[in-house]
Amino acid sequence: MSPEHDTDSTAPQDVDSQDEVQKLHQAWRLPLEIAKYTTVFGIIAFCLWIVRAKLKHITWAQIVESVENIPPSQILLAIMITALNFVVLTGYDWIAVTYLKKKLSISKIMVGAVVGYAFSNVVGWMLGGTAVRYRMYRRWGFSFMDIVAFISLLTVTFWMGMFLLAGIAFVMLPVQLPDEYQDKLYFEPIVFGYVFLAVILSYLMATLLIRKPLKIGGQEYSFPPMNLSLLQLVVSAADFALASLVLYILLPDGTANYSTVLVSYLAAMIVAVTLHVPGGFGVLEVIVLDLLTKNEVTPSNELIVAVTCGLLLFRAVYYLIPGLIALVMFLWQEVIFWRQKKSEGELAIGDNI
Repeated sequence: MSPEHDTDSTAPQDVDSQDEVQKLHQAWRLPLEIAKYTTVFGIIAFCLWIVRAKLKHITWAQIVESVENIPPSQILLAIMITALNFVVLTGYDWIAVTYLKKKLSISKIMVGAVVGYAFSNVVGWMLGGTAVRYRMYRRWGFSFMDIVAFISLLTVTFWMGMFLLAGIAFVMLPVQLPDEYQDKLYFEPIVFGYVFLAVILSYLMATLLIRKPLKIGGQEYSFPPMNLSLLQLVVSAADFALASLVLYILLPDGTANYSTVLVSYLAAMIVAVTLHVPGGFGVLEVIVLDLLTKNEVTPSNELIVAVTCGLLLFRAVYYLIPGLIALVMFLWQEVIFWRQKKSEGELAIGDNI
């Protein structure tokens, strides 16, 4: 039997096998999606239940009074740092565009970054940020595989900055973990810091030494050049440093030192992103409340109120306001797109006439 004949005889079997796999994938897709979102909402509900338990001795009047005692200048400063943070967030998208060797105006990159990250903060990475980025970048000439590589690089940048900042915090800053957590750790927090920094060093060494593309899932991926890798670390670390600084500023004076707020915020983001919880809703509140109030054996109501006040203001300043601005920007982009489509349609009709 010739090779050609053998190939022809097995081809229908390969097609049938692929069809079966596709049918199986389609059959399980809906149940898996339902299970995923049920799990996410279950996590959110559980976190909110924990928050409610922590606030059982707190009244809304106490929280409102604490919010009213925050100086307007403090809130204005937090808003300004949030605006600066979203300018820094543009760096994520600029790095990805540069890595893909695409030509895109800085204004479009900024729109994509602001809308993408603001939507991610409100409704989650997959539901918001990725979906709106896909819609916008497809219109700007990016292929499907370009966008896959784009999102992959954003993810790597996110985690590298997280590891860098967490490593520095645990090694160099006066982080105060609650005794309850400290007693359960097999190692001192500084050990985790060195592990995180080792991951960063390994990544930088890989970008320096591995120049051949790596094949993953049938696709080829290349490490970015060293200059972009270093910029990844700077942009992502600055992002988390500024975001946690906004939270720190919105806490009443004397609530916690900045390094503890930074580690609390990083821990919350790691858990929220790992569990795919939209905007870290509930997770952020539970972890930050826990880490900032457990340094005392019995945290006072005043401390719990102070942290809750800061978290509510943080949700408003860092999530709600940018989310509303991003919604307006996204809708304006839609208006521009449909006007262009309408204009192109009218021109096409005119040419036909």
